[in-house]
Amino acid sequence: MTLSLYRILCISSLWIWTSCDADQEPPPAYIQVNPFEFEIKPGEGTARQQISDAWIYIDNQYIGAYQLPATLPVIGNGLLEILIQPGYRENGQITHPARYDLLEPYVSSALFDPLETTHIVPKTAYQSGLKFTFLEEFEGIHFLNIDRDGNSETKILLSTVEEAFEGLRSGVIELTNERKSLLAVYDIEKQIPQSPDAIILELHFKSDIPFSIGFIGNKGALGEDYLINATLLPKKNWTKAYFNFRDIINDSNANSYRLAISANYRSDTAIAVQRILLDNIKVIHR
Repeated sequence: MTLSLYRILCISSLWIWTSCDADQEPPPAYIQVNPFEFEIKPGEGTARQQISDAWIYIDNQYIGAYQLPATLPVIGNGLLEILIQPGYRENGQITHPARYDLLEPYVSSALFDPLETTHIVPKTAYQSGLKFTFLEEFEGIHFLNIDRDGNSETKILLSTVEEAFEGLRSGVIELTNERKSLLAVYDIEKQIPQSPDAIILELHFKSDIPFSIGFIGNKGALGEDYLINATLLPKKNWTKAYFNFRDIINDSNANSYRLAISANYRSDTAIAVQRILLDNIKVIHR
């Protein structure tokens, strides 16, 4: 082989090697998004939330929706913008992830390096200007006192301090074979306007039996709308649930509403005294 041909082959091989290397995708950086921290202002009730999901954007590019905590690759490096929208499981169903559009998105920026992981602890809070039309924390007294079940012995009482979810007390319902039904209604009627935005009912609970929560709408001469149709299944441990009543409230368009809770004794279980514990009931809307 002549020297000139050898040089040509070496240069060609070098060009092919460097050209292939340049075509390769750079290694990704990574972001780990941890569960949200929740910031609360006076009059907004508990800060205890179950913000389980996040919709993640990097430099205005939608990366995906993930259950937290989550670690995912980021194509790009350097200083990048981060936007994370908080989400929850709607209507008490794990199969219904939804963005919580009444909460502030987390907005920040971070420096991303290839193969390095950037750790994020996002923070969120209720957006400004929201109304907390119902806020029941069962601290000392409560307002779910109107009896619609016909039995004065079935009512919402206050728990002991030891049983309270947080604070001094929680609400407690006890049903037996002699006291089989409860329909407890809020003392005061309040207005909830029709809205294109979410109308969220939040609560903490644990329960031996299913029960339902919702509203009774006052439609004046047209009577009442019974909208007590958010059903919660038994839970042994304290659980946070979220229900979006926007479509129900918009369809009803009642003049005013009372919060209401209903439950019925289950004869198909061996539990003689069937208990429901409640705390931190909120109704939030614009």
